[in-house]
Amino acid sequence: MAAFVGIFHSRYHWERQNIHHLPVSFHLLFWKHFIRPAKKNINTTTRDLQTTGETIADTPLGSPSASHLLNGLDVYEVSACDGHPLSVYGINSKFDDDADDTIDVSTSKRKPILLLHGRTWSAVPVYHLLGGKNGHADGQKSRSLMEAMYAAGLQPYTMDFRGFGGTPMDETKNVIPFQCVKDVESVMDFIASRHGDTCFIDDGGAPSSSSPMGSFMPALLGWSQGALVAQLAAQKRPEMLSKLILYGSIYDPMTSYARPPLYSHDQIFINADCRDDHNADPTTIKRKNTFDSAIEDFTVEGSIPPEPAILFAEAALQADPYKAEWKYLSQFNTLDPAQVHVPTLVVAGDQDPYAPLRVQADLYTNLARGVDRTWSIIADADHAVHLLDGRERFINIVKSFCENSKKGESDACGLQEL
Repeated sequence: MAAFVGIFHSRYHWERQNIHHLPVSFHLLFWKHFIRPAKKNINTTTRDLQTTGETIADTPLGSPSASHLLNGLDVYEVSACDGHPLSVYGINSKFDDDADDTIDVSTSKRKPILLLHGRTWSAVPVYHLLGGKNGHADGQKSRSLMEAMYAAGLQPYTMDFRGFGGTPMDETKNVIPFQCVKDVESVMDFIASRHGDTCFIDDGGAPSSSSPMGSFMPALLGWSQGALVAQLAAQKRPEMLSKLILYGSIYDPMTSYARPPLYSHDQIFINADCRDDHNADPTTIKRKNTFDSAIEDFTVEGSIPPEPAILFAEAALQADPYKAEWKYLSQFNTLDPAQVHVPTLVVAGDQDPYAPLRVQADLYTNLARGVDRTWSIIADADHAVHLLDGRERFINIVKSFCENSKKGESDACGLQEL
């Protein structure tokens, strides 16, 4: 079980002027370069996390230029099974033993859910866009899935894989699927340890001594490539989660990832930063992320205004200015829907180019028998449904799935469905 090492929590304030409405054809470029004022300097403060090596303070997300993205989040550091620090984010998630006076007593009764990000971007811009005071400062409405899920009655957490956002990269310098699964296990154990003995509350507000320890297991949601990690985790340790949500999963039974060659020469990435550096160490050369790659998931006309799309791209680049390089993708070849033995929701936009309906149908149809499963298709939506206008449909689908149980079965909080 993962050890809870420490708490990093900070709040930041930044101010930006309201945008002006311009013709759509000029809006993206003009708004980005001329209307948006510069941010004020932000002072970053952190608590000593009592760990060796790098922490969130040493990552781009912990820098003064990006730390405002954490506004409104509780930030924890969880030790992975090998001791590597993992950044985990909650919202209104403090308990009495967290020594905080601003505790929501309903936290212990809520159903926890862990959200996994995709291939390229940190969980913070992905799941907490314009959250906290950031949206108010921009004159924009929050598009934070963390806030929306909390408002819907769930207790959301999210995490960064190694090399993304607030989690430092390890010595391998690569993101490895099986390692991601192990890290998810550590974080799921951490969440279960916080909620497993506090879900069962008696009439006096105290935990019931007659309730089984650890029966309140979190739900697990993975988006895009994160859905592949979530599915692997469910195949490996179904007992650690109550529900599985495969959102915009890029699983395809016809795709087989090539194994890396046994022997190869070190590959040097050629880019503007190292084109003339013939002595550069290939393990330290990084490829930059781009604005275009950050905004490419928005493809359906009218699904999202240009302003929040731009703000997402900016936040994503602040959290992850360089690409986290995935390796050993052949480990995803072990994905098998028939090995998923937990209640599962398959959900995606009907115009998601990475999750076509034929593949979603195959995924849904081949899930293991004997457990509940639901397939939801959201109209007029592409890959990033949770960031689009009309995202409430997605939130309601996930909330309903997480809270429903079979008739006569006891749910995670010991309440019987009648």
